[in-house]
Amino acid sequence: MINKRYSYLTEKILKKNLNICEYKASSFDVRQEIAVVEVQNLGKEAAQKAINEWGQPKSKITHLVFCTSSGVDMPGADYRLTELLGLSPSVKRFMMYQQGCSGGGTALRLAKDWLKITRKLVSLLFGPS
Repeated sequence: MINKRYSYLTEKILKKNLNICEYKASSFDVRQEIAVVEVQNLGKEAAQKAINEWGQPKSKITHLVFCTSSGVDMPGADYRLTELLGLSPSVKRFMMYQQGCSGGGTALRLAKDWLKITRKLVSLLFGPS
């Protein structure tokens, strides 16, 4: 069940980028620039909360699955999130872009399949945004 949805379009951002609010105005580039930064920031916030609830050290995380419907960039949000959280560079990452809602199910299946391969695996999963 979805208890809360997150969005980053603040009044300040909307006033700065009026084309976001205008019907049929070109706003794709602006939206992507915002998403590139804010998807990873929202991911960090959610990850930190999940890690705190988990109660184990971040060093136990071996895999990261990141799925988003927005913000295509290189290096990707998966890499940036590992840096923001201070995860080991050896964490195996899998990034899925532009998958919509179905991407979340695919990401869950991937994490489950990785867990079946090795019982020592700890995955951190994000999606979709």
